[in-house]
Formats: sequence, C-alpha cells, structure tokens
Amino acid sequence: MKRLLATATLLIGLAGPWWTSAMAVDAITTADAIAIHDAVQLQLEALANDDADRAFELASPEKRMLIGSPDRFLRLIKEQYNPIYRYERAIFSSAEVIDGNAIQIVRVTDENSKVWIAVFWMQEGEDSRWKIDGCQLLETTSVSI
Repeated sequence: MKRLLATATLLIGLAGPWWTSAMAVDAITTADAIAIHDAVQLQLEALANDDADRAFELASPEKRMLIGSPDRFLRLIKEQYNPIYRYERAIFSSAEVIDGNAIQIVRVTDENSKVWIAVFWMQEGEDSRWKIDGCQLLETTSVSI
C-alpha cells in the first residue's frame, strides 16, 4: 500500500507543473522555443538510450527532488510513460504559452504504431535554461502507417 501511495504521488507530481502564477510566462521568444525543443528532444533521446542521469538532469529541480534519483526516474518512465520511453517517431509542435505555462506538445508514435500526444510543461530556471516540469500523455485513436 505504501508503494502504491508513493507511486501515485509521483505520477501526480509528474503530470503537471508545480509553479505558481507568479512564475507565469508571458511569451516565448524564438530562442526560448529552440531551447524548449532541445530540452525535450535531449530528454527523449536520453530515455531511448537508457541514460537515466542525462534524462533526470533535464527535469526541473522540483521534479528531481520529488523523484529522488535518476534510476527511480527511469524506472517510472518505463512503467508509466512507455510511449515516450520507446518511441518510434516524434513530431514537435511549436512551443507555446497556455494560461501562463510554457508547454511543448509532441506527437509520439510508439513501437506499436499507436499515436500519443505528449504535453511537456516547461520551467525556466534561474540560469535561463529550460527544464521539464511535467508530462501528460494523451492517448489518441490514431494509428501511424
């Protein structure tokens, strides 16, 4: 039961942003859009290569603190976010701001040709680097051919 509660807490934490409207984003510059795309792409590549350290490094400080370790992060992705762990194709939309939150939407095709929409919430750090602050997977009825 304890493990189930811990897993549920982690999933809720990964599913969305934690920052408040005080950290709201007004607009995304071209440089921001490129940096956001790169951060998500690098994390997807790190996950595909089982590089837990690199994938974990691209998560926001709050998510790293919540999850605890790179190995735990990779295990959680494998178990709960498999479509982004072993994707076949990723098509990026333009980064955008919705309700003050910077997001990156990626259309992901999994190894079974099923299409998913991955919404990545982004957080700009004090060092101006963009980190991933959560991901929500939305299952579609589409199949890639």
